[in-house]
Amino acid sequence: MNRASWILLGVLVLAVGGFLTWRAMRAGPPPPVMPAAIESVSPAVSEPSPPPVLMPEVTSPPMLPAAPVEPLPALDESDPEVRAAAVGLLGADYVDQLLVPADIIRKSVVTVDNLPRDKIALRFRAVPPLPGRFIAAEGGDDWTVISAENFARYTPWVNVLVAADSTLIADLYLRFYPLLQQAYQDLGYPDQQFHGRVIAMIDDLLAAPEIDAPIRLVRPHVLYHYADPELEERSAGQKTLIRMGRKNAAAVKQKLRDIKILISAADSG
Repeated sequence: MNRASWILLGVLVLAVGGFLTWRAMRAGPPPPVMPAAIESVSPAVSEPSPPPVLMPEVTSPPMLPAAPVEPLPALDESDPEVRAAAVGLLGADYVDQLLVPADIIRKSVVTVDNLPRDKIALRFRAVPPLPGRFIAAEGGDDWTVISAENFARYTPWVNVLVAADSTLIADLYLRFYPLLQQAYQDLGYPDQQFHGRVIAMIDDLLAAPEIDAPIRLVRPHVLYHYADPELEERSAGQKTLIRMGRKNAAAVKQKLRDIKILISAADSG
Protein backbone atom coordinates (compact mmCIF):
# COMPACT_ATOMS: atom_id res chain seq x y z
CA MET A 1 0.00 0.00 0.00
CA ASN A 2 2.58 2.57 -1.13
CA ARG A 3 0.30 5.03 -2.88
CA ALA A 4 -2.61 7.16 -1.69
CA SER A 5 -5.48 5.32 -3.28
CA TRP A 6 -9.00 4.29 -2.61
CA ILE A 7 -11.68 1.64 -2.39
CA LEU A 8 -15.25 1.61 -1.34
CA LEU A 9 -15.69 4.56 -3.59
CA GLY A 10 -13.98 2.82 -6.46
CA VAL A 11 -16.04 -0.30 -6.61
CA LEU A 12 -18.27 -1.01 -3.65
CA VAL A 13 -19.66 2.51 -3.81
CA LEU A 14 -18.68 3.95 -7.15
CA ALA A 15 -19.41 0.93 -9.26
CA VAL A 16 -21.81 -0.94 -7.00
CA GLY A 17 -23.18 1.67 -4.65
CA GLY A 18 -23.58 3.96 -7.61
CA PHE A 19 -25.77 1.47 -9.42
CA LEU A 20 -27.80 0.91 -6.32
CA THR A 21 -28.61 4.54 -5.67
CA TRP A 22 -30.14 4.94 -9.14
CA ARG A 23 -33.46 3.72 -7.77
CA ALA A 24 -36.11 5.85 -9.51
CA MET A 25 -38.28 3.52 -11.60
CA ARG A 26 -39.77 6.13 -13.89
CA ALA A 27 -41.15 5.45 -17.35
CA GLY A 28 -39.26 7.01 -20.22
CA PRO A 29 -37.93 6.46 -23.75
CA PRO A 30 -34.99 4.11 -24.29
CA PRO A 31 -31.64 5.90 -23.79
CA PRO A 32 -29.22 6.33 -26.72
CA VAL A 33 -26.37 3.86 -27.18
CA MET A 34 -23.77 4.66 -24.54
CA PRO A 35 -20.62 6.28 -26.02
CA ALA A 36 -17.17 6.21 -24.47
CA ALA A 37 -17.90 9.42 -22.60
CA ILE A 38 -21.37 10.04 -21.24
CA GLU A 39 -22.98 13.22 -20.11
CA SER A 40 -24.98 12.60 -16.93
CA VAL A 41 -28.67 13.39 -17.17
CA SER A 42 -30.54 14.59 -14.12
CA PRO A 43 -33.94 13.02 -13.37
CA ALA A 44 -36.90 14.95 -14.72
CA VAL A 45 -38.60 14.96 -11.33
CA SER A 46 -36.61 15.26 -8.14
CA GLU A 47 -37.71 13.74 -4.88
CA PRO A 48 -37.04 14.86 -1.31
CA SER A 49 -34.24 12.83 0.21
CA PRO A 50 -34.67 11.24 3.64
CA PRO A 51 -31.86 11.78 6.15
CA PRO A 52 -29.63 8.85 7.11
CA VAL A 53 -31.22 6.57 9.69
CA LEU A 54 -29.32 5.16 12.65
CA MET A 55 -28.71 1.42 12.62
CA PRO A 56 -28.70 -0.89 15.63
CA GLU A 57 -25.32 -1.53 17.17
CA VAL A 58 -23.25 -4.29 15.58
CA THR A 59 -23.06 -7.10 18.12
CA SER A 60 -19.54 -8.31 17.23
CA PRO A 61 -17.60 -5.59 15.39
CA PRO A 62 -14.83 -6.95 13.17
CA MET A 63 -11.23 -5.97 13.73
CA LEU A 64 -10.09 -2.71 12.17
CA PRO A 65 -8.00 -2.95 9.00
CA ALA A 66 -4.36 -2.06 9.44
CA ALA A 67 -3.36 1.59 9.63
CA PRO A 68 -2.10 3.23 6.42
CA VAL A 69 1.63 3.40 5.78
CA GLU A 70 1.60 6.95 4.40
CA PRO A 71 -0.03 9.97 6.08
CA LEU A 72 -3.60 10.65 5.02
CA PRO A 73 -5.12 14.06 4.29
CA ALA A 74 -7.74 15.44 6.66
CA LEU A 75 -11.20 14.09 5.88
CA ASP A 76 -12.54 17.46 4.74
CA GLU A 77 -9.49 17.96 2.51
CA SER A 78 -9.42 14.46 1.00
CA ASP A 79 -11.40 15.02 -2.23
CA PRO A 80 -8.41 15.82 -4.52
CA GLU A 81 -6.43 12.79 -3.35
CA VAL A 82 -9.43 10.49 -3.52
CA ARG A 83 -10.30 11.66 -7.00
CA ALA A 84 -6.70 11.30 -8.19
CA ALA A 85 -6.58 7.77 -6.84
CA ALA A 86 -9.91 6.97 -8.49
CA VAL A 87 -8.52 8.15 -11.82
CA GLY A 88 -5.58 5.83 -11.31
CA LEU A 89 -7.96 2.93 -10.74
CA LEU A 90 -10.67 3.57 -13.34
CA GLY A 91 -9.45 6.30 -15.68
CA ALA A 92 -10.40 9.98 -15.91
CA ASP A 93 -13.35 9.49 -18.29
CA TYR A 94 -15.11 7.05 -16.00
CA VAL A 95 -14.39 9.07 -12.88
CA ASP A 96 -15.79 12.22 -14.48
CA GLN A 97 -19.02 10.35 -15.16
CA LEU A 98 -19.26 8.32 -11.98
CA LEU A 99 -17.97 10.40 -9.09
CA VAL A 100 -19.39 13.45 -7.33
CA PRO A 101 -16.88 16.32 -7.08
CA ALA A 102 -17.18 17.03 -3.34
CA ASP A 103 -17.48 15.17 -0.02
CA ILE A 104 -16.64 11.91 -1.77
CA ILE A 105 -15.79 9.86 1.30
CA ARG A 106 -18.66 11.17 3.42
CA LYS A 107 -21.21 10.53 0.68
CA SER A 108 -19.74 7.12 -0.04
CA VAL A 109 -20.10 6.13 3.60
CA VAL A 110 -23.73 7.28 3.61
CA THR A 111 -24.35 5.24 0.45
CA VAL A 112 -22.87 2.08 1.97
CA ASP A 113 -24.84 2.63 5.17
CA ASN A 114 -28.10 3.14 3.25
CA LEU A 115 -27.91 0.24 0.79
CA PRO A 116 -29.38 -2.41 3.14
CA ARG A 117 -32.21 -0.04 4.11
CA ASP A 118 -35.61 0.55 2.53
CA LYS A 119 -34.54 3.80 0.87
CA ILE A 120 -31.44 5.72 -0.18
CA ALA A 121 -30.74 9.31 0.85
CA LEU A 122 -30.38 10.53 -2.73
CA ARG A 123 -28.93 13.93 -1.92
CA PHE A 124 -26.04 12.17 -0.15
CA ARG A 125 -25.28 9.69 -2.94
CA ALA A 126 -21.69 9.34 -4.09
CA VAL A 127 -22.47 9.30 -7.83
CA PRO A 128 -24.66 11.20 -10.31
CA PRO A 129 -27.82 9.57 -11.67
CA LEU A 130 -27.53 6.86 -14.31
CA PRO A 131 -28.04 8.36 -17.78
CA GLY A 132 -31.44 7.73 -19.29
CA ARG A 133 -34.59 6.65 -17.53
CA PHE A 134 -36.09 3.42 -16.28
CA ILE A 135 -37.56 1.35 -19.14
CA ALA A 136 -40.64 -0.84 -18.79
CA ALA A 137 -42.24 -3.02 -21.46
CA GLU A 138 -45.50 -4.85 -22.03
CA GLY A 139 -45.24 -8.50 -21.02
CA GLY A 140 -47.61 -11.38 -21.48
CA ASP A 141 -51.03 -11.50 -19.84
CA ASP A 142 -51.28 -7.68 -19.92
CA TRP A 143 -48.51 -7.28 -17.34
CA THR A 144 -45.89 -4.54 -17.40
CA VAL A 145 -42.38 -5.90 -16.91
CA ILE A 146 -38.82 -4.57 -16.71
CA SER A 147 -37.48 -4.26 -20.24
CA ALA A 148 -34.29 -5.99 -21.34
CA GLU A 149 -33.24 -2.53 -22.56
CA ASN A 150 -33.25 -1.40 -18.96
CA PHE A 151 -30.85 -4.20 -18.04
CA ALA A 152 -28.56 -3.02 -20.84
CA ARG A 153 -28.29 0.45 -19.28
CA TYR A 154 -26.23 -1.06 -16.47
CA THR A 155 -23.99 -3.32 -18.53
CA PRO A 156 -21.20 -0.82 -19.39
CA TRP A 157 -20.78 0.06 -15.73
CA VAL A 158 -20.88 -3.57 -14.64
CA ASN A 159 -18.06 -4.17 -17.11
CA VAL A 160 -16.05 -1.39 -15.45
CA LEU A 161 -16.56 -3.07 -12.10
CA VAL A 162 -15.59 -6.51 -13.34
CA ALA A 163 -12.41 -5.15 -14.96
CA ALA A 164 -11.20 -3.43 -11.76
CA ASP A 165 -8.41 -5.24 -9.90
CA SER A 166 -9.93 -6.81 -6.77
CA THR A 167 -6.61 -7.03 -4.91
CA LEU A 168 -5.89 -3.38 -5.54
CA ILE A 169 -9.39 -2.49 -4.39
CA ALA A 170 -8.81 -4.31 -1.10
CA ASP A 171 -5.44 -2.61 -0.59
CA LEU A 172 -6.98 0.77 -1.27
CA TYR A 173 -9.76 0.08 1.20
CA LEU A 174 -7.16 -0.49 3.91
CA ARG A 175 -5.32 2.65 2.87
CA PHE A 176 -8.31 4.95 3.27
CA TYR A 177 -10.09 3.10 6.03
CA PRO A 178 -9.32 5.66 8.79
CA LEU A 179 -11.13 8.37 6.84
CA LEU A 180 -14.05 6.06 6.09
CA GLN A 181 -14.26 5.23 9.79
CA GLN A 182 -14.14 8.90 10.77
CA ALA A 183 -16.96 9.71 8.35
CA TYR A 184 -18.99 6.80 9.74
CA GLN A 185 -18.55 8.05 13.29
CA ASP A 186 -19.56 11.55 12.21
CA LEU A 187 -22.69 10.04 10.65
CA GLY A 188 -23.86 9.01 14.10
CA TYR A 189 -22.09 5.75 14.96
CA PRO A 190 -19.36 6.74 17.46
CA ASP A 191 -18.98 3.23 18.92
CA GLN A 192 -19.28 1.13 15.75
CA GLN A 193 -16.87 0.08 13.03
CA PHE A 194 -17.52 0.94 9.39
CA HIS A 195 -15.85 -2.32 8.40
CA GLY A 196 -18.74 -4.19 9.99
CA ARG A 197 -21.22 -2.13 8.00
CA VAL A 198 -19.32 -2.86 4.77
CA ILE A 199 -19.50 -6.61 5.41
CA ALA A 200 -23.19 -6.34 6.30
CA MET A 201 -23.86 -4.40 3.09
CA ILE A 202 -22.05 -6.99 0.97
CA ASP A 203 -23.94 -9.84 2.64
CA ASP A 204 -27.24 -8.08 2.05
CA LEU A 205 -26.51 -7.63 -1.65
CA LEU A 206 -25.38 -11.23 -2.00
CA ALA A 207 -28.73 -12.31 -0.56
CA ALA A 208 -30.67 -10.68 -3.42
CA PRO A 209 -32.79 -13.28 -5.26
CA GLU A 210 -31.82 -14.34 -8.77
CA ILE A 211 -34.82 -14.13 -11.08
CA ASP A 212 -35.05 -15.59 -14.58
CA ALA A 213 -38.72 -14.93 -15.32
CA PRO A 214 -39.94 -11.50 -16.47
CA ILE A 215 -40.12 -9.19 -13.47
CA ARG A 216 -43.66 -7.86 -13.16
CA LEU A 217 -44.37 -4.27 -12.17
CA VAL A 218 -47.23 -2.17 -10.92
CA ARG A 219 -47.50 1.61 -11.07
CA PRO A 220 -49.75 2.96 -8.33
CA HIS A 221 -48.38 6.50 -8.70
CA VAL A 222 -45.39 8.04 -10.51
CA LEU A 223 -42.89 5.29 -9.74
CA TYR A 224 -43.08 1.66 -10.69
CA HIS A 225 -43.02 -0.94 -7.93
CA TYR A 226 -42.48 -4.67 -8.01
CA ALA A 227 -45.77 -6.52 -8.30
CA ASP A 228 -44.48 -9.24 -5.98
CA PRO A 229 -44.80 -7.87 -2.42
CA GLU A 230 -41.85 -9.96 -1.28
CA LEU A 231 -39.60 -8.26 -3.83
CA GLU A 232 -40.95 -4.81 -3.03
CA GLU A 233 -40.07 -5.31 0.65
CA ARG A 234 -36.42 -6.06 -0.15
CA SER A 235 -33.70 -3.53 0.64
CA ALA A 236 -32.96 -0.68 -1.75
CA GLY A 237 -29.71 -2.37 -2.76
CA GLN A 238 -31.30 -5.74 -3.46
CA LYS A 239 -34.14 -4.23 -5.47
CA THR A 240 -31.72 -2.46 -7.77
CA LEU A 241 -29.60 -5.56 -8.24
CA ILE A 242 -32.80 -7.25 -9.40
CA ARG A 243 -33.56 -4.28 -11.63
CA MET A 244 -30.23 -4.52 -13.48
CA GLY A 245 -31.01 -8.07 -14.66
CA ARG A 246 -29.77 -11.51 -13.63
CA LYS A 247 -26.59 -11.50 -15.74
CA ASN A 248 -25.41 -8.08 -14.55
CA ALA A 249 -26.37 -8.85 -10.95
CA ALA A 250 -24.42 -12.13 -11.06
CA ALA A 251 -21.30 -10.29 -12.21
CA VAL A 252 -21.66 -7.71 -9.44
CA LYS A 253 -22.18 -10.44 -6.85
CA GLN A 254 -19.07 -12.31 -7.95
CA LYS A 255 -17.00 -9.15 -7.63
CA LEU A 256 -18.41 -8.56 -4.16
CA ARG A 257 -17.53 -12.13 -3.15
CA ASP A 258 -13.95 -11.60 -4.34
CA ILE A 259 -13.65 -8.33 -2.44
CA LYS A 260 -15.18 -9.75 0.72
CA ILE A 261 -12.65 -12.61 0.78
CA LEU A 262 -9.78 -10.17 0.37
CA ILE A 263 -10.83 -7.64 2.98
CA SER A 264 -11.85 -10.41 5.41
CA ALA A 265 -8.42 -12.02 5.02
CA ALA A 266 -6.75 -8.68 5.72
CA ASP A 267 -9.03 -8.20 8.71
CA SER A 268 -8.16 -11.58 10.26
CA GLY A 269 -4.46 -11.31 9.51
